[in-house]
Amino acid sequence: MKQKSSKKRIVGLVVLIILIVIATALVVINPFQYLNGVAVNAEAGQSVAGSLVAVRVLPLEPVNLQNTIKSNGNVVDPSSIDAYSEVTGTLKNLFVSVGDRVEKDQVIATVDPSRAAMVYRESEVKAPSSGTILALPFVVGSMVSPQAPIARLGMLDHLEVLVDIAERHIGSVGIGTEALLHFKAFPNQSFTASVSRLGLALNPATRSLEIALSIDDPEKKIKSGMYPSVTLFTEHLEDVLAIPRSALLYSGQEAYVFIIGSDDLAQRKTVSVGLQVDDMIQIVDGLSFSDRLVVEGQSLLTDGTPVRILQ
Repeated sequence: MKQKSSKKRIVGLVVLIILIVIATALVVINPFQYLNGVAVNAEAGQSVAGSLVAVRVLPLEPVNLQNTIKSNGNVVDPSSIDAYSEVTGTLKNLFVSVGDRVEKDQVIATVDPSRAAMVYRESEVKAPSSGTILALPFVVGSMVSPQAPIARLGMLDHLEVLVDIAERHIGSVGIGTEALLHFKAFPNQSFTASVSRLGLALNPATRSLEIALSIDDPEKKIKSGMYPSVTLFTEHLEDVLAIPRSALLYSGQEAYVFIIGSDDLAQRKTVSVGLQVDDMIQIVDGLSFSDRLVVEGQSLLTDGTPVRILQ
């Protein structure tokens, strides 16, 4: 009897343990599974929202594009003439300074052609025309010859600005192309000019072409020898479709952008580009003014990507 009673107790204990395990499973395990299910559902909802790529868009409007060439120039007198010595010898006297006004046949220098054991009369150098002394390449005591000018004279009636432009710009510059000049001597003033002459050949060393600009300077403020900064206005387009260069993407040689459709999905558009001015580039084909262009976040997009437009 005692043995049977002991077996019943053991069976009862085993049943009790099983009940405790089942209760634990119901109370502990199931609630966590429920919470996990809630978390999974929440994460699923967040993943749907997280799949939206945040972008910024730009409404397209007509703009004007003005291309320019920036360079430096040198103010010269195109009517300047040179005064030469008739003999080879030592420059004995200079009677003028740069900026002096001289008259035709005025003596501006003397040259001594004497040599060792041979004394000659000094030769006079006269101004070939009335004008202003622009340059004196030699100093007293220098050896001079008929091949090198002793002085340069300018009429100063009509000054020009000489500018060198790179070979790639030659096709966009012609007679009449307008320009703006800025001088350090007149920091708050700009002077208008226009191309009056084009060089006939490129400089083989620099692959550049020299052009001349006529200056609009009624008050005669500009002086020969000044060095202005020059802005040449070349191609000009009005009311064209242009976009920030940063919005443009490339696949090989193909240029493309992303726009946002009415369904808030990204659409890839292949475009043809035209004139580029600073950070703006003309779109010749592939976009219309009604499109919403993606200007931020476009590198994360593919065709059909859902987006969230940032304000």
